[in-house]
Amino acid sequence: MERINTFFGRHVWAQVLLTVLLGWAVIMLMSPGEPPLVVLTRAAVTSAGAVAVLLVLRAREKRTAHGSADRLVILDRQLRRGGIPSSLIDQKTMLNLVEQRLHRTRHRGSALVVLYLMYALLVTAPLLLGHVRQALVCGLLGAVLLPLLTWQGGRQLRRLRDMRETLRRGTSGPRLGQE
Repeated sequence: MERINTFFGRHVWAQVLLTVLLGWAVIMLMSPGEPPLVVLTRAAVTSAGAVAVLLVLRAREKRTAHGSADRLVILDRQLRRGGIPSSLIDQKTMLNLVEQRLHRTRHRGSALVVLYLMYALLVTAPLLLGHVRQALVCGLLGAVLLPLLTWQGGRQLRRLRDMRETLRRGTSGPRLGQE
């Protein structure tokens, strides 16, 4: 898993490609009769917003990590493992990165409520229009992905808060408590 995280951390194009291909697969499941090239084009166009957000956030984090994708990957790996950088400059950089990520999560609760409501609408609308297959695909995806995303987001938020407190205290222990 570490190799996959490192690969995606260094190569944003791979994240973009994966986003488009996953969107293509989901649309193919919901609309089985459409030509694959048309569906691929639709997936690429609808993924454009997510890709734009990903690129902007990535650029901000690279600036915080002083401009290097490799440096950002190293800091991210240390953050996931709970490791504290040895140098004071790296500790300050990691604290800035953690603060930036925590700032982005300030509206997490209300965003989750909106996400769940939108997904409920996404399942209900096709049912009302008689598109049972689309409603089933969306419902199954939502039943699996929404609780997983909620749990994973909460876990990452706790990890970020723990790291912020550790870095603010200046503790340079080898590891932070892992979950």
